[in-house]
Amino acid sequence: MKRMAGVAVCAAALVMAAGCAKTKIQSEKSPFDIIQEKANAITAAGGLAAVGVGTSKTVHLALDKAKTRGRTEVAQIMETKVESLKKDFSEEVGTADGSELNELFSAASKQIASQVLRGAVPKDLKYDTKDGMTTAWALMVVEPSVIADAFANQANTQRHLYTRFRASQAFADLDAEVKKFEEFKQKDAGMVLGQ
Repeated sequence: MKRMAGVAVCAAALVMAAGCAKTKIQSEKSPFDIIQEKANAITAAGGLAAVGVGTSKTVHLALDKAKTRGRTEVAQIMETKVESLKKDFSEEVGTADGSELNELFSAASKQIASQVLRGAVPKDLKYDTKDGMTTAWALMVVEPSVIADAFANQANTQRHLYTRFRASQAFADLDAEVKKFEEFKQKDAGMVLGQ
C-alpha cells in the first residue's frame, strides 16, 4: 500500500513538473514570435497582416518605426497579391486589350497603396527596453476587402473589363478570401485582433 501511495505521489509530481515545463516553454517565446503567430492566423483566415520591428532610444519612436515597417510589409504583400490577381485574370480571359487591363490594375493598385497607408492599423503592439534601447513590434492588419473595393471603384471608368473581372475565377477567389476573413473575425477576432 505504501508503494502505491509512493507511485501516486511520484506520478502527481511528474504531472505537475510537466505542466510547469509546458508553461515555461510558452513563456520563452519572444514578443516577435507571439505577434507573428497572430499574423499567421490572420493570413490563414484570408486577412492581410505583417509584423514590423523598430528600435530606438525612445519607446514612442520605436513603436512608430515598427508600425511604419509593418505597413511597408503589408504594402508588399498587397502588391504581390494584386500582381497574382492580374496574372490569373489575364490567363483566364486571354490578353484582351493589354493597355485596358494594365490601366484597370494600375488604377486599382494606386488606390490599394493609398488604402494600405491609411488603413493598416496596429492590432497588437509590444515593446521591450534593455540597456537604454527599446525594441518594438507592431502587428499591422488590413482587411482583404480593400482589394475588392479598389476594383469596384474602377467600375465606372472601365465597366466592360471590370464586369469581366467580376465574372472571373480570380475575383471569385478574392471574394472567397474576404468571406473567409469575415467569418474568422466573427469567431476569433477578439483573441487575435484585440477587439
